[in-house]
Amino acid sequence: MFAALFWLAFAAAGVPEDVEFAADADKPLDLRQAAFARLHAEAAVPTLLKIAKDKDTSPQRRWVSVRALGLNPAPEASAALVEFLASENAPTRIAALAALGERKDRAFSGRVAARLEDKALLVRQAAADALGQIGDPATLPDLSRALQDPTGTYRGTSMWVRRHYVEAMGKIGTDAAIVHLAGALTDPDADVVTAAMNGLEKAAGFSYAQGRTRAEAIEAWSRWSKGR
Repeated sequence: MFAALFWLAFAAAGVPEDVEFAADADKPLDLRQAAFARLHAEAAVPTLLKIAKDKDTSPQRRWVSVRALGLNPAPEASAALVEFLASENAPTRIAALAALGERKDRAFSGRVAARLEDKALLVRQAAADALGQIGDPATLPDLSRALQDPTGTYRGTSMWVRRHYVEAMGKIGTDAAIVHLAGALTDPDADVVTAAMNGLEKAAGFSYAQGRTRAEAIEAWSRWSKGR
């Protein structure tokens, strides 16, 4: 009964109220999700942009406002998300990348791929994850370059973000991804190699894991990719 009363109270709430409610971690999750869903209405876009661009907006409300644009069908939502990719605020760039990933529009895959060179590793991860969602094979070379970028290592140690590049290749999962995934099989980072094998399994539709050691499976995938 209590939850139902809350639902009725917020069903007709305006955009600022829905943003505020969705951003409040102390509110019931189902009601926060309902408030967030209402922000996907096309009419909400102007207010969402106003909130997101206001320098006095809290980080939580800005995050909700930008993320809500991801599933908003309004064309101006896409343009706004591209604009937010250039924000000086890293969390805003991350939110915009996540939202563009949800839109799955390949028209923006190049803009997303450009963030693989972002100075912030978390933004690079968000870009890779978004590319995996978008699924554009044209971005495979961008992901391969990111994997080889020396700034992806620190004092000789592979950074966690590199695994996300290979996971994105695997999610793209086309024949075009195979050569890029096979190239990652010799990477010194075990997590990168595991992601490469997982991606190859998805692309090929079968596994070499059964009855083989890890080293044998890696060798089998290498032979298979070269013999195609």
